[in-house]
Amino acid sequence: MPAPTGIPTFGEKQPELSYAERPCAFGVAAGPDGRILCVRVSRAGQTWTDLPGGRIETGETETGALIREFEEETGSTCQPDRLLVRTRQYLVTAKGEPRLNQSAYYAVETTGPARRDIDPDHRPVWLTPEVAIVELRDEAAALAVMLWMRRPDASAG
Repeated sequence: MPAPTGIPTFGEKQPELSYAERPCAFGVAAGPDGRILCVRVSRAGQTWTDLPGGRIETGETETGALIREFEEETGSTCQPDRLLVRTRQYLVTAKGEPRLNQSAYYAVETTGPARRDIDPDHRPVWLTPEVAIVELRDEAAALAVMLWMRRPDASAG
């Protein structure tokens, strides 16, 4: 099935795989020094860098899922500000499951400490946007950071 017009699509779809569609929401949050909050994920013997966020659960809104995931992965609360981009990313998870992430990426502001523990397989890290673009696992996340950088207020915390 071809991608809908106007939605950037990343990853290589392998015709022999059946991809489960997964709605997701992610956030780009800047600190006062202009670095952005990312997470290092260690799962199934692999480690990668991602933006905070993840799956939208049944009954959740995009921004509701983003707020929940952000807290679970970073230990911080956030307030979504503006939508940066919607993307599609074909990938195979660390557990070998083919997925088509249909993601919304938001600029967010961190608003304080969360009242929950961080997921044990996630570690928050602050990276310059330039380093994040190189280290992020998914091209869709790198695009979101690039679009965030092009905003006039991108360095605001």
